[in-house]
Amino acid sequence: MQSIILQSALNHLLEVHQIDIRPLEGKTVHFSLQDFPIEVNFICTNARIFVTTDTTTHADVDIKLKSNVFLQLMQGEDLTELLRQDKIIIHGDVKTTQLLVDLLQQVEFDFEEELSKFTGDIVAHQVGRIATKF
Repeated sequence: MQSIILQSALNHLLEVHQIDIRPLEGKTVHFSLQDFPIEVNFICTNARIFVTTDTTTHADVDIKLKSNVFLQLMQGEDLTELLRQDKIIIHGDVKTTQLLVDLLQQVEFDFEEELSKFTGDIVAHQVGRIATKF
């Protein structure tokens, strides 16, 4: 169920920001949080991202990070700086990795703003404050 929610959210962001993921067509990206039980594959096909918890298939790129780094990304922390500080571990095909990084840098994501559409401003702000304490 969580993978469907994640898949819908990612594809919504792609549409809102008009991001063309065709350069990643046919690629699989494995994503895991090192300190939280989240491990998924993102499969890029037909200009969409499909999320699966079946991680037995070969991935072109493997991304690992801790949950606090993921929250930093969601709060607008500079991706390049986090990569430079080795807070995000990426292994795999260099070309696919570079394409992925380029695409991620196109996304401007305001976590609190997006959450407020579902919860209201006050709740979203409180969640944002709690998240910054991690």
